[in-house]
Amino acid sequence: MEILKGVLVGALGGLVSSCFALRGTKHTYVSGGQATVAGAELTMAFRPEGSRSGSVMVSAMVVGGGMATLEGPFSWRVVAVGTAGVHEGLVVHRVRTRTTKSGRDEWYPSAELGRKAEFRPWKDHGGKVRARYPIPGLLKVQPEEDGKLEMWVDLSVRTRSGDTRKTVHFELDPAVKDASQVVFLPKEVVESFGREWEDWDDPLWE
Repeated sequence: MEILKGVLVGALGGLVSSCFALRGTKHTYVSGGQATVAGAELTMAFRPEGSRSGSVMVSAMVVGGGMATLEGPFSWRVVAVGTAGVHEGLVVHRVRTRTTKSGRDEWYPSAELGRKAEFRPWKDHGGKVRARYPIPGLLKVQPEEDGKLEMWVDLSVRTRSGDTRKTVHFELDPAVKDASQVVFLPKEVVESFGREWEDWDDPLWE
């Protein structure tokens, strides 16, 4: 792998000792639509954590990468977009997943859920706020092997008027996307720019 130096490293003022660019493709899932609860628009998002050429690792202040085909398992989260002054929090209670090709039908352990994700101002989006609810652990599916993914998410959206609870259904199709020219930035680097980690938009999330 080629160590990248120059503009990025100089801008970080010595905070990063080395970093790598990633070139390749990612096998992921994309949603054909979104759900709405209490005026908030909800989608699912996925980040591939596996690679056919080995795992892509991010550790401390060093970023790794190279040539790779990224795939599952996936980090996964529920994303809600609302209105500033109206939407306050998002809670996920239960999650069910079903794959069409491999026929897997599973419930995620509800004991791992139940915390609240706050809506935070979404910069450059004109009065919008966003809550991102990370589901603990990895979603162990492979788009090519498992096929289309269906998800049922039992969740609550808190507004100034109270809580609204609803089960929403997502249908997610396998997709192959370009993952070239992605630069990974670890938490310490993002926060060195004065931005909170929760607000960072990692380009590997789909």
